[in-house]
Amino acid sequence: MFDNSEEAFYKELLNDFRNEASEHYETIVKGLLDLESKEEDYVRQQVIETIYRSTHSLKGAARAVNLPDIERLCFSLETMFGHLKRGEISLTPQLLDTLHKSANMLDSLIKRLIEGRESNENNNLNQTIKNLEYIIKISLEASKKRWAKAKESIPEELNTKSGEISEIEDREKNSDKISPQSVKPDEELTSTRKIQEERADQSSVRISTEHLNRILSESEDFITIKTTLDFYRKGLEELYMKYRDDSIYNMLKDLISFQTVSSRMIDALVSNIKYSLLSNFGTLFKLLPKMVRDISKEREKDISILFSGEETEIDRRILDEFKDPLLHIIRNCIDHGIEKPEIRQQLGKKPKGNILVKVEKLIERKVRISITDDGSGIDESKILESAIKNGAITPDAGSSLTKGEILSLILKSGISSRKFVTDISGRGLGMTIVAEKVSRLGGEITIESTEGKGTTFTVTLPQTISTFRGVLVECEGMHLIIPSGFVDKAIQVPISSIQSIGDKNVIKLLDGESVGVVKLSQVLGIPAKESSSSKGDSIKLMILSHNPTKLAFVVNAVYGEHEGIVKDLGPQLKYVRNIAGVTLIENSKLVPVINVTELIQSAVERSASKSSKGVNETSKKGKADGAKRVLVVEDSITIRSMLRSFLEGAGFIATTAIDGIDGLNKLENDKFDVVVSDIEMPRMNGFELTKKIRSNSALSDTPVILVTALESGDDMKKGMEAGADAYIVKSSFEQSNLLETIKRFI
Repeated sequence: MFDNSEEAFYKELLNDFRNEASEHYETIVKGLLDLESKEEDYVRQQVIETIYRSTHSLKGAARAVNLPDIERLCFSLETMFGHLKRGEISLTPQLLDTLHKSANMLDSLIKRLIEGRESNENNNLNQTIKNLEYIIKISLEASKKRWAKAKESIPEELNTKSGEISEIEDREKNSDKISPQSVKPDEELTSTRKIQEERADQSSVRISTEHLNRILSESEDFITIKTTLDFYRKGLEELYMKYRDDSIYNMLKDLISFQTVSSRMIDALVSNIKYSLLSNFGTLFKLLPKMVRDISKEREKDISILFSGEETEIDRRILDEFKDPLLHIIRNCIDHGIEKPEIRQQLGKKPKGNILVKVEKLIERKVRISITDDGSGIDESKILESAIKNGAITPDAGSSLTKGEILSLILKSGISSRKFVTDISGRGLGMTIVAEKVSRLGGEITIESTEGKGTTFTVTLPQTISTFRGVLVECEGMHLIIPSGFVDKAIQVPISSIQSIGDKNVIKLLDGESVGVVKLSQVLGIPAKESSSSKGDSIKLMILSHNPTKLAFVVNAVYGEHEGIVKDLGPQLKYVRNIAGVTLIENSKLVPVINVTELIQSAVERSASKSSKGVNETSKKGKADGAKRVLVVEDSITIRSMLRSFLEGAGFIATTAIDGIDGLNKLENDKFDVVVSDIEMPRMNGFELTKKIRSNSALSDTPVILVTALESGDDMKKGMEAGADAYIVKSSFEQSNLLETIKRFI
């Protein structure tokens, strides 16, 4: 057992290993991608040498911190690259695929270590190592055969010099044992560069991001001092105006002087710490080529990804949060956008598709990220059809939407241009999550698409999580802050200027533009107070805008602009609709900060639900009559019971069948709204069941969702060809995925 000091040392050692392991993994992955893209032998040899050294170093580090799984895998990889380095094994596409799968396993082991989770990868790890050992064995045998064949083809007069050939063989076998005298000039240069890098390292200190974040968070609290000083300065100014007392004047003068100096010091401190947290986009982009390669291969596509502006810097906290939205957009480009090679050729395009990620630094400390693919573009008619079916808009409203407004619909939950649903895309949830995350980072997302040519997603983010300025308003006795960047104007208008058009209230502004009017209290769910209700002939409006949408919100009072830092609501209130966080104003008064993007969306949805209530009443009557019925077809009693349990917990009526034949009998004798089926089952599998359902005129419209352990692209393709509506892999199964998918089809 460790004592306290030994345990603390081990934790520190493990933390160092996490950082080192991540760096070595990135080197290995980059090397594998270079081996696929580079053709020059000398370049490939350098790459192999680099990977060999990384696997060797990682193996030793894993042994030092007692991580045998990583050590074993690295030992096998080191052995493989040792043979490649000595030319004993040839680099083939099959070998590269095996190495990429081994890198995936290494990534999984490192991630589990970083996240502090127990490893359950033993079976997969053992299989990965066996695959590597098998490839080494058959490659060495093939190499020996080639060498023997080459010796047989040597002319008789040269074959007498067998001693020289043996000498060459021995030299190749011992090529990794290089004496100092045999070091080549380029190796000497590498050694010199390594010494220079080590010297450069001595001038820097490695500090964990978590520690830096904590320092920044604590330094930002000093901004409250600025706010408090400003509050007391205003109080003294009012006193001096009232009494004209010299002692008050002297106190005011000293306070203003102290406020000026302290504000400058606080701003400089916060700014310097913020810039120490800047990181360039290149650190994030390292992850993308391998992801694109793996998903493209799975989808039988050939896609390359290119980058521009990766040296642009951004707050590391924003970069970490932006990782998931970026990955999802790129997955969408692969899955939805770019066609398969044969289809691209038919369309007159190059077989290989391209994704370009471009980063630009804008004025006002903002960064713009554009993700462009040269695929098929977004089918606006499918988006519109999905939105109407989902109930997000009415058919009448859909007919008047502009192209930009139709494309922006994919940012709403449950709307997708794809009919076949997979774990990667099609459920209509991913882009909603992307939009929400971008919004919470203080950014915006827009979409442009040309059918047949491609799609561009443009995300604008702040470069740093900085102080913000917001307008303090009062709403039914409650104080709220609205970020100034979204405020178009604050006005006071006669009540008579508000016009009613149908069930909506609008006001015509001075420039002739008509803007919808809603009560802020109603959107936020703040109960009305009789004492605060407007009794005069005028009302106060805050006109807020986000992207193309502009709305006027009724408030009780507007108090002016304040500077602050937005703090989250803590783990107990991780997500509160329409609220971005809280800030401190005046003498440490806590005030909620409005999330304007969500606020406008909530107001629009509220208005749409009111106006479409009558339209949808008839169409939804059937849904109100009773719970929806789901047939679960699964041969495993454990999984069958689990699925039935949580479906019933979600409000569905679940019936089970033990295989395809049993499922088909139940479908023919009863009515179900959706079928959830496994694939590998006795008597009749899921593919066959799906085909039977599609060929039966009475059942052909029943949605079929395949939930299976088969995760290859070929199996997914079979599911689609059989007529399934969705394909969910059990290894990435989540209850919410299945429930959302079921809800989409019924």
